[in-house]
Amino acid sequence: MILIGFMGSGKTTVANVLGERLKRKVVEMDEEIAQYAGRSIPQIFNEEGENGFRKYEYEVLKDFSHTDAIISTGGGAVTFDDSFKIIKATDKKVIFLNADFELLYSRISGDSSRPLAGQPVEEVKRLYNSRISIYRDCCDLEIDTSPGLEETIQKIVDFME
Repeated sequence: MILIGFMGSGKTTVANVLGERLKRKVVEMDEEIAQYAGRSIPQIFNEEGENGFRKYEYEVLKDFSHTDAIISTGGGAVTFDDSFKIIKATDKKVIFLNADFELLYSRISGDSSRPLAGQPVEEVKRLYNSRISIYRDCCDLEIDTSPGLEETIQKIVDFME
C-alpha cells in the first residue's frame, strides 16, 4: 500500500497505525531519504533544492515499491515524473489521504521540518491546488481524513479486505 496526499493529510500517522494493525513494515519516505542522503530534509532542500530532494525520493520509492511495506510518501512525490510513474504503475493499492485545505494548513503551519510549508499561505494553497488532480489521477481510493484517525483507518481496512 502506498499513501499519498498533501502535507498534513496524516500519511505518517495513518501508516504507523496501519503497520501495527496489519503487522506490516512501514516505510516513512522522509526518514528513508534523510538516511539515504545522510542529511535532514531541510538540509537537502537548502543544498540541492526541491529537484535534488525529488531525486532522492525517487530512489527510495524505487527501492521499496516492490516490498510488502506500507509506504508513506512525501506530499510532492507524485509531482516528480519518475516517482509518479512508479506510483501509477504499481500493483500496490494507492490511497490518497485528503482534507480541506484550511485543516491541512492548520496542521502544517509553523512546522520547520517541512520546507515547502514555510511559504505564504497563498503559495501553499496554490501548491495544494496544483497537486489535487495528480493525487486523484493515481489513486485507487480517496479518503477525507477530517473525521479523524479511527474512521480513516477503518475505511482503509474495509477497502483492503
